[in-house]
Amino acid sequence: MKRNLCLLYGIAFLQGMVFYSPAAVLYRQEAGLTLFQISVIESISLFLCFGLEIPWWILADKIGYRLTMGLCCLIYFVSKIIFWKAWNFQDFLLERIFLSIAVSGLSGVDITLLYFHAPEGKSQKVFGIYESMGTGGLLTAAVCFSIFLENHWRRAAFLTAAAYGLAFVLALFLGKPELQRAEKPSEKASKSSLKLSQNVLHAVSPSFLFFLSGAGFLAETRQYITVFLNQPQYIACGLSAGTIALLYILTQIAGMAGPWSYSLTKKLGIPLFSACCFLCPALLCFILAFTHSPLCSAICILGIQGFISLFQPLQTELQNRGISTPRRAAALSFQAMFLEVTSAVLEPIFGSLAQKNLGLAFSAGGFFCIGGFFLFLLWYIFFFRKPAEV
Repeated sequence: MKRNLCLLYGIAFLQGMVFYSPAAVLYRQEAGLTLFQISVIESISLFLCFGLEIPWWILADKIGYRLTMGLCCLIYFVSKIIFWKAWNFQDFLLERIFLSIAVSGLSGVDITLLYFHAPEGKSQKVFGIYESMGTGGLLTAAVCFSIFLENHWRRAAFLTAAAYGLAFVLALFLGKPELQRAEKPSEKASKSSLKLSQNVLHAVSPSFLFFLSGAGFLAETRQYITVFLNQPQYIACGLSAGTIALLYILTQIAGMAGPWSYSLTKKLGIPLFSACCFLCPALLCFILAFTHSPLCSAICILGIQGFISLFQPLQTELQNRGISTPRRAAALSFQAMFLEVTSAVLEPIFGSLAQKNLGLAFSAGGFFCIGGFFLFLLWYIFFFRKPAEV
């Protein structure tokens, strides 16, 4: 069991090592792509991920989670080789198609394997370590880029492909989970891939949709602010490119807060801990809407990253806790589809507001966090009063 967890942690770390990440947009622009073309590719990728979720979980139920994990790691590896050699729109589109296939395939499968291999009652802690390993890989790659690869973007892409190749090798050594936790599907269930069990439907019951919506609001707020809005805010505050690069690394460090989620949840309890994870980022968003101070902006963005990273392992734990089905990966993939739709709806709202004024977009993030907390609270009350319905 420990060996499998170590292998999964290693895969997460290696797949986090995207050496070109600090210059990902510049890399594509150097190859002749415009920002509009990059946006078109990202949009196609999102729709592909959404459309491939159901076929993948049907396949995962048939061939097994270990084989699915290995296959997705191989496709991931191929996508990074294409990215390394890409020089035009078609090449980058092909890379994103392969990447979307891998991402949608891994959706739910990696979490399912972690859940099966985690010691009883320790799954939230395992999820936190897993997420932090991915962030740790990204942080390591970002530091290497800033020191050795700042002017060697193609070399950075090659090293990324090499890291993903090693992740595929690790996936080949994954062992079988223990049967008592694996909840192996019955033969009857395996024969009928179209007929979902009632427990899978429970994972998207009306009460659980409140939880997923709240979690989606929170996750998309972090994504948009820490990935898209942070750099314009720093530039508006007069920071140099070198300082922004340093803050990028610090943001990745803040994203490694996951391992503390378990102990803080035990100490504070789920309601109070969740309130902190939703409402503190909301407050920081509102501060960002009105500040032009570099220090204040940096603290707020780092705080948003840290607080929402703390919530992520609890979210994963609660998603798994609500599933009592042999089709666990299917249920998690279905949940991921709902979260993708939530992101797809919120992202244009953020984008249109940011185009008018950064403060409006930050304020929207604050309101999304508050709205997400009320949805979460509604689910929490409903879930604990009627746990059988989740």
